[in-house]
Amino acid sequence: MIERDFSSEDFEKDCLAVFEKLLQGYKRANQTSTWESDMNALVDKLTHLPTDPFSRKLMELFDYHYLVLSKPIEKIIGEALEWREQMKHAERFVTVNQKYFSLPFLQPNTYIKKLEVFNHDGELCYRQTGVLRLNLKQIMKRYILRDKTICFQDLISFKQKITQRQELEIYFYSPIVDLSSTTPSDYYRFFCDYYGKTQFLNYFKTKAKDIPEKAGGQFFMSSRIDRILNLSSSQQVLWAYFLFRLLGLKLRLNFEASMLARFLLILNRTETDDYRNTYYYKLSNKAPFVKEGKTLIVELEKTRMLFKEANLPTDDIDEVITKLLID
Repeated sequence: MIERDFSSEDFEKDCLAVFEKLLQGYKRANQTSTWESDMNALVDKLTHLPTDPFSRKLMELFDYHYLVLSKPIEKIIGEALEWREQMKHAERFVTVNQKYFSLPFLQPNTYIKKLEVFNHDGELCYRQTGVLRLNLKQIMKRYILRDKTICFQDLISFKQKITQRQELEIYFYSPIVDLSSTTPSDYYRFFCDYYGKTQFLNYFKTKAKDIPEKAGGQFFMSSRIDRILNLSSSQQVLWAYFLFRLLGLKLRLNFEASMLARFLLILNRTETDDYRNTYYYKLSNKAPFVKEGKTLIVELEKTRMLFKEANLPTDDIDEVITKLLID
């Protein structure tokens, strides 16, 4: 990826491209007999995420700062690089020591003599010890009695003993970014990959596949609510603001920002006692101008898309978008 300035609009598009790629792969697999019927296993393969501490920290950083606080992606990349500085000396790894039996009549690197695995603290977690024995009876048959039916593998026997001292944590590292990565575009690609995969997982979880028809309406409502809950805080405020407008209620004329904030807190199953100190309340006071410039237009377009999918009028949203484009 070429170095460039990152914008929230570009980021959403690039994440959507990851989502679409996963969706197309899933649909192709679902329409063929190549894969087994366990499509959950296929989804796990498609959305496999790294498990190393640094990658987990980056994903937590994104979940909070982008999805909750709605920070621009370039600021999150900057914070990710700061975390990299703090963690760069804490990379964890395992050490493997192994020896093989080396004898004239054995193929090299065939029979393990000793295998030891140490964790990042140098503690022995796993040991495998091999014992190689010659079968004298078979040797006599082969070379003294000239029994041609006895092959070379019959002349030896190999036994092994395995001892596991303690659990060994093995990490899956991201192929995109690690503690040696200092290029912002690598982190941008990592976050695109992560967000695209989480969007696909949310989509897969809310699919109505295999839901009985009598439960279809209930599932439809549940999936709609889940989709709203997966929006960022600013997107949820816009959705609720225009929903209230659709009901004929205008902010600061028919209801206060506190009502909008408490409505969203209830929807998210969050306590409403301290609503004035929540991010929802801060955004509700600025609605519909929860963002600035092009970022706000992108957020409004997403809200408009949600309304259209639910067959709801978008006149109020269109009016705000038009005004922003003229200004």
